[in-house]
Amino acid sequence: MCVVFSSQMNAQRIVGELETNSDGTMMQSGDSTSNGKKKEKKLVPNDVRAWTVDDIYGNTSPTYVDTLTALFTNDNLAEGRTGHYNSLSNLGSPRISRIFMERDETPQFIFTQPYDQFYVSPDKLRFYNTKSPFMNITYNFCGTKQTGDDHVKIIYTNNVGKKLNFGGIFDYMYGQGFYDNQSTSFMNASFWTSYISDKYDFHFSYQHNFMKEAESGGIIDERDITNPEEQTYTYATNDIPVYLNDTWNRQEHDVLFFNHHYNLGFYHKEYKDSIYNDSTKTAYLDSTKYTSHFVPVARLFHTLKMQNMKRYYKAYEETDGYHTYTYLPGDSTNDRTKNLSIKNIFGLSLCEGFNKWAAFGINAYIGYEYRHFTLTDNTVPYTTFPYYSTYTHKYKEHNVFAGGQIIRKQGKTFHYNVDAEFSIGGEDIGSFEINGHGEVNVPVFGDTAQLAINAYIKNTNPSFYYRHYHSKHAWWDKETDKEFRQRVEGVLTIPHTDTKIKVGFENIKNYAYFENNGAVLSQDTISNNVMSRQYNGTIQIVSATLEQNLKLGILHFDNELTYQSTSNKRILPLPTLSTYHNLYIQFLISKVLRTQIGADMKYFTEYYAPAYSPVIGMYTIQNENNYVNIGNYPLISVYANFALKRSRFYIQYYHANQGTGRYFWSPGYPMNPATLRFGISWNFYD
Repeated sequence: MCVVFSSQMNAQRIVGELETNSDGTMMQSGDSTSNGKKKEKKLVPNDVRAWTVDDIYGNTSPTYVDTLTALFTNDNLAEGRTGHYNSLSNLGSPRISRIFMERDETPQFIFTQPYDQFYVSPDKLRFYNTKSPFMNITYNFCGTKQTGDDHVKIIYTNNVGKKLNFGGIFDYMYGQGFYDNQSTSFMNASFWTSYISDKYDFHFSYQHNFMKEAESGGIIDERDITNPEEQTYTYATNDIPVYLNDTWNRQEHDVLFFNHHYNLGFYHKEYKDSIYNDSTKTAYLDSTKYTSHFVPVARLFHTLKMQNMKRYYKAYEETDGYHTYTYLPGDSTNDRTKNLSIKNIFGLSLCEGFNKWAAFGINAYIGYEYRHFTLTDNTVPYTTFPYYSTYTHKYKEHNVFAGGQIIRKQGKTFHYNVDAEFSIGGEDIGSFEINGHGEVNVPVFGDTAQLAINAYIKNTNPSFYYRHYHSKHAWWDKETDKEFRQRVEGVLTIPHTDTKIKVGFENIKNYAYFENNGAVLSQDTISNNVMSRQYNGTIQIVSATLEQNLKLGILHFDNELTYQSTSNKRILPLPTLSTYHNLYIQFLISKVLRTQIGADMKYFTEYYAPAYSPVIGMYTIQNENNYVNIGNYPLISVYANFALKRSRFYIQYYHANQGTGRYFWSPGYPMNPATLRFGISWNFYD
């Protein structure tokens, strides 16, 4: 679809009252002009707008500028703002959402998926437009040098005129971790630029990520958490014995994205005034008083996406009995895999709204993707140290695809889009995706409620690493069937009562997943082995979520409840109930300091949650010989959250209710203990 960018921008959120430099009517005291009138102080304009760009058509979607106060206290938690994620507890550690309908599609390079607290895909990267240079510096920290974490993030963006914007991000996470061999060290450096004009626009971004994480394999004896009083020794959290030592998972990413359009259209004049001729008694338009805006009719677009992704898994010492199988010789592990992907898309659009008959926009495109993968293969013996060398096996895949979209975004009442993509040649031939979204706005109680419907049908080839993987302790090459999914989800939003209701259903056939099927070594010892699996039957998931925020004066009570049902609890385990509650008072101090003081609680019912596998850095189905339940434990934190003009800051006592109990986010990985957390975020506009 073609949409005039100015209309998109008008729909975007603008930083409001907390971002204001000062009162626009403020005068400088003591400063006067020659006529005795006080001189008005020149203010720096501080409007900041943000949007994301989809990685096919280049359509823009408005999003918030990351300066919101609500739940700022939870921004830095691995379990997410409202506790939707199971994780390894430490900052940035691998995680998986318990809410199935929120899980993103699995990418070809699957290893980035569990790190979405840190890794940002190009279609989720924010682009900006500013009236003055904008910088945000955010710093969160907790614990000591031996435990806890630090996270600093700096965003800078600036416009050169109205059309050209550039900016960058520096993001550094360091989590020492409260438990042994759990540290994370992640760094992201990103750059973007955009240019928006009537006839031509582009969006460009480049990201480089470096990620290093220590792997512990989880704690050996869960009784150190659940029943510490029964143990012979009482440990500090970072002294509790774990399975793995001197074992590391490292990733490096280089991601380039470029989308640009050339618009074909005409300029439309709108006259401001008319002139009345007394002699002829007629009125005519004043040609000297008009505004002109560009109306796009058609658009040519091109998208380029390049990714160079690397993963290394290193164990400098092997742990006896931890792995079931060993496929490569040596006393250490050095697994490596790489993925190079280049995708080009060329398309044509017929624009929405260029005349009264153009009630929707039409897009069509054709694309080509080249994928190159490298895996460890076999070994060649040497006569001298290190006695062997590893070969690598290279896989090349090609994919030709075509697709299109019908979309309507203009108008106040009804919006929709339907898009489809079909693989017509190469590795994924026969795959297709059809997605639909519709929303209608309905006046209710003097406000506007919205009913939205989301649906899709997908027949997709499982990602490469479900089909091929070679490493020292995990190895497979297999044929897979295409995974067939159908989903329907409805969302009702009522702003007047601050209510949101979501109900969804999904059916999956040939579900691809990972399983730990390690052997039983003894009565108390289960080894680990990861395999790619595919369930040839069907699985149904039903989900319903209620978000209801209540308010009485300064007292606020925000609630979120999600019910889920899965027809196969072993293959696709989900908790029946997952909830979040936030009770707080909100008020102003001295009319300028916005204050929130309260407590929140995260809770989910017991279930056989996915277990984490260090070997592949992914979540797997638990070993059926050693099922472990987690859940049925409320995690409560108390906090004070503040906002003063350009700054936000908080103090939080996390896990205030810590005691004995099964407080685990994942099997073998306990929740962090009670600790004080702090954070500050500051905005600069000059």
